Amino acid sequence: MEAKKLNDQETLFDMQKSSYKQLKECRVELQNLKAMWDTVSLVDYQFDAWKEELWEKIKVDSLQIKLNDIMKKLTNPMLPHNKDMKSWKAFVALGERCKQMNTILPLIEQLHSPFMLERHWKRLMKITEMQIAYSSPKFCLNDLIELQLYKFSEDVGELVEGAAKESKIEFKLNNIQKVWEVEVFDFKEYKEIPVLGDIGETVENGEQHAMELMGMLSSKDVEEFKDRVLHW
Repeated sequence: MEAKKLNDQETLFDMQKSSYKQLKECRVELQNLKAMWDTVSLVDYQFDAWKEELWEKIKVDSLQIKLNDIMKKLTNPMLPHNKDMKSWKAFVALGERCKQMNTILPLIEQLHSPFMLERHWKRLMKITEMQIAYSSPKFCLNDLIELQLYKFSEDVGELVEGAAKESKIEFKLNNIQKVWEVEVFDFKEYKEIPVLGDIGETVENGEQHAMELMGMLSSKDVEEFKDRVLHW
């Protein structure tokens, strides 16, 4: 308003109008600052609300959609203030937080695998070097955020994949055990001498299971069941 009054006075006295470039630049910068801190506040509010989500109720798909919307706004070239703010430390830090969350959410989805057992959570504790109250009814998203899972993306992927492979090995082992626990040899008398009956199916099962056991031993995920595999 002061600049406009001064311009009006300059016009009145037929003087060259001042552009007040610094004032215009200051106005733009203030607008950008407001836009940035509004965005920071929005992200803080959104992330703080997510932190309270209990483990069993975390809906990763829903959170991912909301996060994608936020990240689109941060990178939208059509918003002029993004271009001006992209080098600001606070804006860079905000973008980094969103990227970290974007890495964490898919990892949380993986950790919801039904193959994740107590031993796998204990392995995750070793990976992160932090305690995880995974069995607590209060276990929530914030507990996982504090683990800084984005630093262990590959390790988490390998852990969950290994848990699935271990489940397959255990399933096959249990089937093999069931077969041989009830397997009996059929003997028939021939001239008062017991003679072994047909063992075709027994031999076939033995060959098939031997191949399966050899395959298990070649897997790096067999360690948990190695003694059982060697036993059979």
